[in-house]
Amino acid sequence: MSDEVNVVQTGGYQVSGNRQGQVTIREITSSEVIRTFQMDEGIVVREVFLLDGGRTVAACQKDHAIFWDLATGQEIACFNQRIYGFSHDETKFFTYKYPDGVSLYAYPELAQVCELLKRRMAGPFHFLFSPNDCFLVVWFASGYPSSDENYPRRNPVRSAYACAKLFNLDTCQEIQEFSQLRALEEGKFSPDSRFYDSQKTKRSLPDNNLVAKSWRFNLTTYEVRELSK
Repeated sequence: MSDEVNVVQTGGYQVSGNRQGQVTIREITSSEVIRTFQMDEGIVVREVFLLDGGRTVAACQKDHAIFWDLATGQEIACFNQRIYGFSHDETKFFTYKYPDGVSLYAYPELAQVCELLKRRMAGPFHFLFSPNDCFLVVWFASGYPSSDENYPRRNPVRSAYACAKLFNLDTCQEIQEFSQLRALEEGKFSPDSRFYDSQKTKRSLPDNNLVAKSWRFNLTTYEVRELSK
């Protein structure tokens, strides 16, 4: 198992986190180490982020996140939850905490905007913001969030459960019409953020073959239609 578990590259820098709680920043061209930050020792670094045009580094362990000023090396803030991801414009991020659910926060204020999902759910394993940052789709599955020992793989489970939830971030509401589709396959937003496209795999009768059908979810009307091949 590789010691380095998360790597992001942007703005000429590479930020990585490892299983010992270290966060390392390198220049991409020279591979020179610019900064090294130490979080809780021996605890896996689960997410790393480079924010504010490369001025701010953030990293998460299982129950908190820390922000540093890259130029000075000084800690800016400590946030008492794991951050799963930021919107493209870096004005908001979301968290998950069992049994509270999913919450949306504002950045850089680190203030809660709303609760997106207020019930007990399996943990997130993948997510996607729409290009305009007005929508967020999150995939949940049993076995997540995994322990440090198993990360990034999920914990062993007796019975598997997975689902996807779509949230309107302007209204802070789960879109129930999407939840009723029971979408499992990962999809994508259209570039104009008007649609979400995915596939649904079914077994056809009587031959019992797997058949994948493409469908489109309208993010304005919340209607779904099948796409022709």
